Amino acid sequence: MRSQPAHRKINFPFSFCFLGMLAFFFSSARPCLSLDAPSPEAKQEQAQLHHEVKVTLKLIQVYVTDRKGNPVLDLTKDDFLVYDEGQKQTLTEFERHVLTLPSEKKEKAPAEVEETIAPPPRGLMPRKFLLFFDFAFNNAIGIEKARKAALHFIDTQLQPPDEVGLISYSAMKSLTLHEPLTTDHKLVRKAVKRIGIEQIAGRAEDFEEEYWRYRAQVNPTDARSSGSVFHGDLQLENLKRQVDETRRQEAKTQVFNFATKMAELARALRYVPGHKYIILLSSGVPHSLVYGVQTPYHKIGIHEWGESWLQERYEAMLKELSAANCTIYALDTQDLSLVSGSDERMRGESILQKMSSATGGKYFGNINHYERHIEKIQNLTSCYYVLGYYVDDSWDGRYHKIKVEVNRPGLKVYAQKGYFNPKLFSDYDDLEKMLHLVDLALSEEPLWQVPVRFPLEVRLNPGDGRGNLYLAARVPVEEIREVLEGKAEFIAVIFDEKDNIVILKRNEKETYSLTGETFSFGGSFSLSPGTYKCRFVIRNLETGRGAVGSATAIIPDQ
Repeated sequence: MRSQPAHRKINFPFSFCFLGMLAFFFSSARPCLSLDAPSPEAKQEQAQLHHEVKVTLKLIQVYVTDRKGNPVLDLTKDDFLVYDEGQKQTLTEFERHVLTLPSEKKEKAPAEVEETIAPPPRGLMPRKFLLFFDFAFNNAIGIEKARKAALHFIDTQLQPPDEVGLISYSAMKSLTLHEPLTTDHKLVRKAVKRIGIEQIAGRAEDFEEEYWRYRAQVNPTDARSSGSVFHGDLQLENLKRQVDETRRQEAKTQVFNFATKMAELARALRYVPGHKYIILLSSGVPHSLVYGVQTPYHKIGIHEWGESWLQERYEAMLKELSAANCTIYALDTQDLSLVSGSDERMRGESILQKMSSATGGKYFGNINHYERHIEKIQNLTSCYYVLGYYVDDSWDGRYHKIKVEVNRPGLKVYAQKGYFNPKLFSDYDDLEKMLHLVDLALSEEPLWQVPVRFPLEVRLNPGDGRGNLYLAARVPVEEIREVLEGKAEFIAVIFDEKDNIVILKRNEKETYSLTGETFSFGGSFSLSPGTYKCRFVIRNLETGRGAVGSATAIIPDQ
């Protein structure tokens, strides 16, 4: 089993938009599939999912730069030290990838580094970039500069095999997928040009600066008794303070929602094969909103330790991002010339730095220098190493900290900070179960299991008045026994030529022990003329063990 399958294919929209549709159908779908199963006799013991191997190959993508930020291309396996939970690991895999030579390099690179060294079983996958526009923690000027930076990246840095997508986050619309990962760079460019600033709802960073300035200048409590402040003024001050506290609490809720959605996105990205690069265009969450202020502000001793519930959610988000096999390159859209003299604790750069560091990425300040920043991103993503080592196959869901070092002085290493062990299906939450289902239905090689594959038969015009398409399957009991013992769900999902879902039906059934030689099931559907991809998924609701049938159906005009 590999921690990062090399050739699995999954269409990104399904691991993102498809989740909401699944949630809807799970709550509203009625039994609709005709099941011909043996009669239950005696319920057997619930069987946990059998795992095919006992060790997992953990792969880490690593970037190394010199003091000037240029990629270092001549390292060998012996130059790297990898620690997992403080324990030094024995590297069994080593690859060096150079897609393009760095644009800024004084010495010509040795000829051998122009080749991509990779073992034949795992070919080099195309780069995957996600342009991420943050509307919640940004302003109109920042969004416009972010748009220019994104267009410059598309026009000057992308290579034909590269895949690029466009995501945004706003307080009103939450996460929005504007364009999935695609090699059609012109399509994404059009989407970037269309993206607007109407989704900006307030500016938490500017308000945070106002809030702390107000607290620093408020009159001392003994002024009330001295007569230097009128009673009416006190009422106005108290009212303003209450309004400000309410606004600030709303800002904290916005931060909580952002961290929650980013963690969910990271969990979905685990199922997208290969390494993902997120170019985050944001001015960041104000540091003081999450972690408070523990030192004097403008020489006045005001202290706040932050909100523990918000810190826990944000730290959990960082772990999910670290484990998602993605790297964040944060471009700070805050124009530093406009905030000269402001307190950095009220700005978002330290939070952006945390997000970048947790994923082995890099923070770039001052969006005005976006051309220089994007050139560095190109250099880093074009020249990297892949290190691999085996870990025990422990299904406890525990988070592991990773540390990567090199034995040469003066070099800087960028690598993810950790990963999660897999866990038992019974411990999955609702989102994880939906992601698991999408992966099972659409992947050629699902992440944590090898599903049972069975033939799916397509019949047109069954003549029973219930539809013009009938899907049917007959599977040998011995092949599917492990999936059907106990409680199982049966899901039919049909996609059109544009990969839109046109049918999703679900039924749940107690199957108990099985007798006979075959297990048969099927369902009728009404579809318009066209070509469709059909999937029939069976999943054990106790173990997660799955079986999948696939077929293509063509509905003629008549």
